[in-house]
Amino acid sequence: MTWLRLHRHALAGALRRLAAQPLASAFSILVLAVAISLPVLAAVALRSAGTVAASLETDPHVNVFLALDATDEDVRRIGEALKSSPEAVAVKFIPRAQALEELRSTTHLAEILDSLNGNPLPHAFTVRVRTTDIAKLNETREAWSKLPKVDQVAADFEWSERLGQWVRFGNTVLATIALVLACAVAFIVGHLIRLQVVSQREEIEVSQLVGATASDVRRPFLYHGLTQGALAGLVAVGAAAAVAAWLGTQLRALTPSYAAEWNIVFLSPGACLAVVGIAGALGLAGAWWAVGRELRRFAAAR
Repeated sequence: MTWLRLHRHALAGALRRLAAQPLASAFSILVLAVAISLPVLAAVALRSAGTVAASLETDPHVNVFLALDATDEDVRRIGEALKSSPEAVAVKFIPRAQALEELRSTTHLAEILDSLNGNPLPHAFTVRVRTTDIAKLNETREAWSKLPKVDQVAADFEWSERLGQWVRFGNTVLATIALVLACAVAFIVGHLIRLQVVSQREEIEVSQLVGATASDVRRPFLYHGLTQGALAGLVAVGAAAAVAAWLGTQLRALTPSYAAEWNIVFLSPGACLAVVGIAGALGLAGAWWAVGRELRRFAAAR
């Protein structure tokens, strides 16, 4: 019970210290929140991009588009040629009428499509291939593009693979940025706590003369750093959520013009709690380092 009472008093003292200087406390928390919110927003952007990448077709496949005047005989002949190709694993035929219905149901172009005199889409084949080797794919596409009544051959999965590579690269960059900013947060908290320790040097030395241990001296400052870091984490998550909500509203208003829907995917509640916890831990670490350093300097100066 004595141990619990000591920690309760230390936490109450830290809260009183924050409340005693509301403007200074608010400014320091805001500075920390800005540093924390940057990797949070970057993580939201990467998570949203990862959702887009996951929704794209990633199997190695090639789309073969036929000319608009291709007949049923041309469709049969091209389908047989594709199935006999050594690079083809599976061949799926998509009639132009089916492609039009899918485009009408999955995009915002229904009114525009209904205003057209005819179907502007061609017959198409989707061919799942055996390899993603660029050289072999180029050879295969060149051979298929020479088939009579074939208008275009495209390997759309290359875009999703490139996007996935960029997302993975972004995760690496995000981890580096988060590490640098974490060190900055710990340093800022440590510097603020160090100034408080220096300003209370005489009080600390008197308390040590009457029997206060290093743990007794350190405890209220540790709670101060922990509280500052946790509050900064809460503010950072709230600010990032507000920015993400605003961006999501702007995207929803913009994307219908491009026949697509892009959504901002925010962090999960567990991830938000982790951000707050990590911010508090960084404040605690910065306070521990600063108080320990100043206590050693006090002892050396005696």
